[in-house]
Amino acid sequence: MIGLDAFIEQGLAAAGRALLGVRAEAGLHLAPKHVTKRLRARVRSRLKAIETIVRRLITLMAAALETVPAGRAGATGRAAAPTAQPDGAEDVTQSFAALQGPAYHLRLTARPVRGLADWHQMLAGSGSASALATGPVSAAPLLAQIVALHRVLKDPEPAARRLARHLAGLKASRQPRPICPPSAGDFRLGAELGTVSTALPGLITRALADWPDTS
Repeated sequence: MIGLDAFIEQGLAAAGRALLGVRAEAGLHLAPKHVTKRLRARVRSRLKAIETIVRRLITLMAAALETVPAGRAGATGRAAAPTAQPDGAEDVTQSFAALQGPAYHLRLTARPVRGLADWHQMLAGSGSASALATGPVSAAPLLAQIVALHRVLKDPEPAARRLARHLAGLKASRQPRPICPPSAGDFRLGAELGTVSTALPGLITRALADWPDTS
């Protein structure tokens, strides 16, 4: 699993660099009070693509853990070590200390849809923000989203452990296996992250190959 661990570490590092790039390009490192609707739509679209890749990487981490369903004691296993900060990157979790806005959490599990988990939408990151007319809107939700995503990237192991317990519960109850379809358009975030995104569907499918047959 050494090669897989390296892939996950490099993928998370690439996602971190892409996140900082989006933040800087949009001028959000200046912690503005407001942004235009058009800028908000563009940033949301790119953050959604980064989140999808991070969610898939954490799913891959979780699949490598040997654990028990949530609510049972005795979980074991070891996830990949927290990814190091890329050269020249700063810790942005403290950059917006004065930020007052809605809390944001990266959702890792699918919502139930008529008795089934909508994993296709969860891991596909389907949908994109549409262009809107310009106009000032609060920047706080975008800043909160960036901070929350950066925190996960800084230390992904707790999220992977939580997701591993959730996946173990799904397997134990013979729920349908999560589906990870190909994702289009991620190369707009750069060749490095696009390459990671392209490889993830096949890797996740193989990682979950021991899922019980629910057909």
